[in-house]
Amino acid sequence: MKRTILLALTPLWLASSVVLAEEPLIVPTVTPAEAATHEGKQVKVKGRVEGQKTTAKGSTYLNFGAKYPNHVFSCVLRAKDFPSAPPSFEGKEVEVTGVIKMYEGKPSMDISSLEQIHVIEEAAPTAPESKSSEPAS
Repeated sequence: MKRTILLALTPLWLASSVVLAEEPLIVPTVTPAEAATHEGKQVKVKGRVEGQKTTAKGSTYLNFGAKYPNHVFSCVLRAKDFPSAPPSFEGKEVEVTGVIKMYEGKPSMDISSLEQIHVIEEAAPTAPESKSSEPAS
């Protein structure tokens, strides 16, 4: 009898362990300055893109914290993953998701899909040029 109950409960135990294993992964959100402390981990980095540069070979770099070479974190969009130039993110507040690695002493993240970049806030519009109030002569 005990054996029958145990055998009857085994499928329920296995099913519950599968359900528990499929819980969504919670990915922490960090600032560009905190990214280095999460090397090797998947995170979301939230910050403003201060500079964007595409190289002659077609790779695009998004720099956070300041423009290159004073940035504190960067994302690399390789030409092989983006045959067409990616859109401009400069000046925009974004959240990027991926694994942090260190490159030349600074944290970096490889971006292979635009789905890894979520625009939170568009770039602030630039102020229109002020016109002189003096009449033309």
